[in-house]
Amino acid sequence: MKKILITIFAAFILLVEFSSCKKLVAAIFQGLDVNVPEVQVTIPTVIAVTSNEIPLGNFSFHFNLDSIVKANTAGVFGVNAVSSIKVKQISINITNADQLNNLSNFESARVTLQSNTNNNPTELFSMTFPDTYASSITTTPTNSPELLAYLKGSDITYNIYGKMRRITSKPLNMVVSVTLRVN
Repeated sequence: MKKILITIFAAFILLVEFSSCKKLVAAIFQGLDVNVPEVQVTIPTVIAVTSNEIPLGNFSFHFNLDSIVKANTAGVFGVNAVSSIKVKQISINITNADQLNNLSNFESARVTLQSNTNNNPTELFSMTFPDTYASSITTTPTNSPELLAYLKGSDITYNIYGKMRRITSKPLNMVVSVTLRVN
């Protein structure tokens, strides 16, 4: 009888320990901000403005979430500690902007993401640009989608789309920087 009670008690302790393991990891792993590789795209000269959105380019890169989490937690945590990934901040910069060719030429832009683990594109963000000169803009999305299922993959692809307000007289060199919040 004593052996049965000890076995039941040990099983209970293990059950409690494993059921609270996720809670323990969540309490210790407070999350981190991850800067993903910058997307550098050259947008060709736009000679006509339509009411339609146009593709502005795409960018693919290799991504290893497990390595990033381990590198930022001294190897203590890995991908299994991650419960959520959302976009924290987006920056767009045109490196060769001038008075006639800058972000005000765009009415709006959006970026989608897909990966080898989820090829159904999700919209990372969309934004509307002011009709005043600007070579860069930084924003925090208010309704970022959950990206964990996408970023568990190793091959990530961004697709960039835009709606033009005015034509451009030269190709524009655009750099898109994204910071993710990993929890």
